[in-house]
Amino acid sequence: MTCDVGVVGLAVMGSNLALNIADKGFEVAVFNRTWAKTQKFLADNASYKNLKGFETMKEFSAALKKPRRALILVMAGKPTDETIAGLCDVFEKDDIIVDTGNAHFRDQGKRAEALEAKGLRFLGMGISGGEEGARKGPAFFPGGTLSVWNDIKDVVEAASAKAIDGRPCAVMNGKGGAGSCVKMYHNAGEYAILQIWGEAVAVLKSWGVPQPKMVEILTSWKTKSGGASHPNFLSSYMLDITVEVVKMKDSVGAGGKDDGEVLLERTMDKIGSKGTGLWSVQEALGVGCPVPSLAEAVLARQMSMQRDERLANADRIAAFAPPTSTAYTDEDVEDLFWAAALGIIASYAQMFQCLRVLDKAEGFGINLPATIATFRAGCILQGYLLQPMTEAFEKDPDLTSLLVAFAPEIQANFGRYKRVVGNICKESNCCIPVLLSSLNYIQTMTATSIPSAQVTALQRDVFGRHGFKRLDTEGDFNAQWPELQ
Repeated sequence: MTCDVGVVGLAVMGSNLALNIADKGFEVAVFNRTWAKTQKFLADNASYKNLKGFETMKEFSAALKKPRRALILVMAGKPTDETIAGLCDVFEKDDIIVDTGNAHFRDQGKRAEALEAKGLRFLGMGISGGEEGARKGPAFFPGGTLSVWNDIKDVVEAASAKAIDGRPCAVMNGKGGAGSCVKMYHNAGEYAILQIWGEAVAVLKSWGVPQPKMVEILTSWKTKSGGASHPNFLSSYMLDITVEVVKMKDSVGAGGKDDGEVLLERTMDKIGSKGTGLWSVQEALGVGCPVPSLAEAVLARQMSMQRDERLANADRIAAFAPPTSTAYTDEDVEDLFWAAALGIIASYAQMFQCLRVLDKAEGFGINLPATIATFRAGCILQGYLLQPMTEAFEKDPDLTSLLVAFAPEIQANFGRYKRVVGNICKESNCCIPVLLSSLNYIQTMTATSIPSAQVTALQRDVFGRHGFKRLDTEGDFNAQWPELQ
């Protein structure tokens, strides 16, 4: 029993995280379902003397110091359940199993209960950062029993990314499935913001912006200030990868040709997904928390997958013909910058609001500013905006909405947002579902009155006697309506 921690699963994420942890000086035991993969991993990394591989789960377990600590990095769902079952056969009382997969927070709660009934301890801990993050330092989102976190955080904090202030991007998010809940909404926010950047590129394309100029515009946005108080306003990993997507040339390695053409133009317009975004929207709807941008991002992916239907429909429905002139101005580009910025802020506002509502409903005990602080480095969401967002909730934990923290930017530039969206809808066939839903979210969630809601409240009373509330008197009321059927 010489190994400090074990890693189960040696695909890209597991291999990289094992190397990351080994780099921090820990003795790491590794196990994979197939022994050949373990052997290859050890051979490829023979210079590491603190990596030990094992052919059987029993040998793997025997190599770990007590209480044993194992991180699972296998596919979510059945493979995870099978791995947990295998560990249960060889682990003993008080040993720790950590699932790092993209699991639903309710499933993690059930796993914790089942394992604790057997005397084992469990932590659900999402990871963000992809394969590069796993190797260099990702963000971790643990949730469960505090004592379990205290017994493994030395490894996790050492392996995590470090924010600009030196804090590790790993914090205990709360009880039960809190960590997996945070990871779910991290992913839902990622869906929305990636979609916004995709829509921004589509708008530039609809304006006839040449690819080199498009790269120039997007690159300049990395260092563009957002008003007087925010340098590098949109600087982020997701903008960085968007620039790389726009720049990338086709290649034989990508399944095409080394002919200098842009890969984007040869990429099929279908977006896959793994379920976390959908789960997040379903949970939000269940607790009555409006998340239109997150929902539209999921729907955008689903509509993209219906390519055969879209093409068949296009053959039978004459679409609005885009204008022949594709001229654009610097003002148009400035408007688009602010549309992207405010759309992203609106998406984060929905994401954080839903975490607060679910925290209250489930009793997680999430410390929102501490959680947001872990997004600042290592993860897919990392970017400048996370710092003022963290500070906003640290300053006022009861902030009604993240939108309030960016009131000056919204007040100064919402007109630009509305103008560019209106022009896009009027002058092109460009699909911008999340930019539209984010605009509507800001407009609706800052409205003092919603006339359409007044109408629909009375409509429900007409056909179903559902009642309505009044502005001038408390209580529930019904009006006397004429018979209409």
